[in-house]
Amino acid sequence: MYGFAPEGWIHELNRLFPNLWTDLRKALENPKRFMNDDCVKFIGDVPSWCPMPTFFPYLTLARRLGPDVYLRYRDAVMTVASMYLWRAGKGIYRFSPELYRALVNQPFSGDIPNECLYRMPEWAVYIETPGIAIGGLPVSGFIAHLDYNLYSRETDLQFAIFRQGISEPKMIALPLGEGGLIEAMHRVDAIDSMFNIPRDRQIGLREDYRHALSSMLQLLLYLCSEEPDMPAVEHPSNRRTLSGGVRSPESPRLWDVGVRIGAALRKADNVRNSGLSDERDIAGNACGNHARPRAHIRSAHWTTYWTGPRTGRQTPILRWIPPLPINMDWKKPTPAVVHPVLASE
Repeated sequence: MYGFAPEGWIHELNRLFPNLWTDLRKALENPKRFMNDDCVKFIGDVPSWCPMPTFFPYLTLARRLGPDVYLRYRDAVMTVASMYLWRAGKGIYRFSPELYRALVNQPFSGDIPNECLYRMPEWAVYIETPGIAIGGLPVSGFIAHLDYNLYSRETDLQFAIFRQGISEPKMIALPLGEGGLIEAMHRVDAIDSMFNIPRDRQIGLREDYRHALSSMLQLLLYLCSEEPDMPAVEHPSNRRTLSGGVRSPESPRLWDVGVRIGAALRKADNVRNSGLSDERDIAGNACGNHARPRAHIRSAHWTTYWTGPRTGRQTPILRWIPPLPINMDWKKPTPAVVHPVLASE
């Protein structure tokens, strides 16, 4: 029995494809040894930010097991890259209940640029999702990472969604393309083609996925925001060996997110629930007779900065302001707890 869903699926991949991770590492180091010339050329321009495109494992396994491996194990093969990237850090991100509710309940709005996603703390992150369900099945969590699509030559946001009672994750690729994340969310309608279901159920399922993916994006964006309330996480790229590989942790690492913000939100809730006539001094610093706005999370938004000489030509710079805690003393030195997790492989 495994403590976290990705561990169980990795165990199943080990059974289906012995020596999988070693073969993938060697293929990355020397593609010509594991692929023909056409495949080597096919993957030749993968950007450095993508250590392994989703279709790369198929190219490696096809050389060893034959080209029909995709037909026999298509769904499983398409999960391998996500598992490979997650194994590099094995990060489990658990949000405080207060911050979690604030994020998943806020509307997904604003012209948030895709570039924000390049600030993930690891190549792939696993975020726990209590209360989220798809198609009536609770979602225990999801892996998210950026992917370079070898066919479109564009960037996708890959989700590996783990539903309770189903070991194999459901893969959803969100094509980022032009525009921001709101436009990318509109493309979620394309998931209809991924399900063999009656047309009268497609609209309901589409809305189900749209709601779930919106909540997942809110959580993921918080990890990508500036100064998130969480411990410092070492990026896998900083643990490269002399051969270019990455030393994977022996066991999953559980990161508590929003411990201090959660305490501030909880304090604000206590004040509101106490029945007081106003909410001054929620953060302990009221001024005169003017009440400070209550503690809350301000949604992400755009802002424009102008640079250049005062009397000359100035250039506008558009920046994304991440979700911000307003009127919370959440940066007090309250330690964030990191739980050691015993190895289960």
